[in-house]
Amino acid sequence: MINQKVLLKNETTYRFGGMCKNFFLLNDKKDLDNFDEYDIFDEYFILGKGSNVAFSENEFDGAVIQSKINYIDFDNKTNKLELGSGTYLPDLSRFLKSKNLSDGEFLLGIPGTVGGALSMNAGCYGYEFLDYVEAFEYFDIKSKKIKKIKKSQINYGYRFTDIDDSIILSVTMIFPDGDPDKISKNMKEFTNHRKNTQPSALYNAGSVFKNGEDYYAAELIENAGLKGYKIDGVRVSEKHSNFFIADKDAKSSALYKLVNFVKDSIFDKYDVMLQEEIIFVGDFS
Repeated sequence: MINQKVLLKNETTYRFGGMCKNFFLLNDKKDLDNFDEYDIFDEYFILGKGSNVAFSENEFDGAVIQSKINYIDFDNKTNKLELGSGTYLPDLSRFLKSKNLSDGEFLLGIPGTVGGALSMNAGCYGYEFLDYVEAFEYFDIKSKKIKKIKKSQINYGYRFTDIDDSIILSVTMIFPDGDPDKISKNMKEFTNHRKNTQPSALYNAGSVFKNGEDYYAAELIENAGLKGYKIDGVRVSEKHSNFFIADKDAKSSALYKLVNFVKDSIFDKYDVMLQEEIIFVGDFS
């Protein structure tokens, strides 16, 4: 693996984060053959595109590993795809369209990777990533072995997959044949919906909170009068209240404060404890 010293703010959509002296790029699963050389850290964080992550402004003492394993292998007889974990989701969506395979249109607007989508079971518009996963290959950090597992053997659900201590290497998926006109129509409709309902600001990470079985987080936040509420340069979006927008020079500590203020406010008003989709990494004390 290639070891770099990076500012973590350059690796996330929020542009938050301090220095990391041990930032590893994983270009091939063979890079893990020498993992023992790197097994000196108390904490590892596996990073995709950083579209749902907020790093602390303090230096990160552990190691960050980012997969750059980027490929799409397609079997046109079975419609099965094998995908590198670093494959960009919009690229996958466009590839599926080129093969007239449906149900991948929702991926077009998610600025993440295949590995990240698997780890959080990314989804929108009624679709979820794990619905189309058959199996995946991963590196078990504890045993230091590469393993393969079927989806049926893991626990997963709304915005979570139980795969701790794992580095996703590749994912096998299958999508159904589709009508090319309907696929194009869905892509346009989903894109227009995002433009009309979600903020276009650069410094955000998508939905902040998960929805519940009987509530939408955005609705609760809006009804609580919190649209536009701001702490130290980070505010609740006026366009979509489950998106928090950061000013250019804002800090992750402000986002952390705002997230907890909103959680406390919603709990006090509705007796509902919101759960974050955003992952906070590092020291926020």
